[in-house]
Amino acid sequence: MPLPYYVSPEQMMKDKAEYARKGIARGRSILALECRDGILLVAENPSTLLHKISEIYDRIAFAGVGKYNEFENLRIAGVRHADVKGDM
Repeated sequence: MPLPYYVSPEQMMKDKAEYARKGIARGRSILALECRDGILLVAENPSTLLHKISEIYDRIAFAGVGKYNEFENLRIAGVRHADVKGDM
């Protein structure tokens, strides 16, 4: 039976950080402005089907870079967290 492949925790964190940096580098910029009537979020979006800016209720908003399903999972988790905490 072969021994399992070992990777040091430091190397694993470096690999994850590099993966995140590459994903962010491919992303597009977002502009967030505070206005008298609220907050304005603006981003370039060439796709009519995928949305990378989302709102959770009326007090939390976020934008994501990466795969759409990961963005959607984060949005759903944010909604669930807000429901559980109830501080909306």
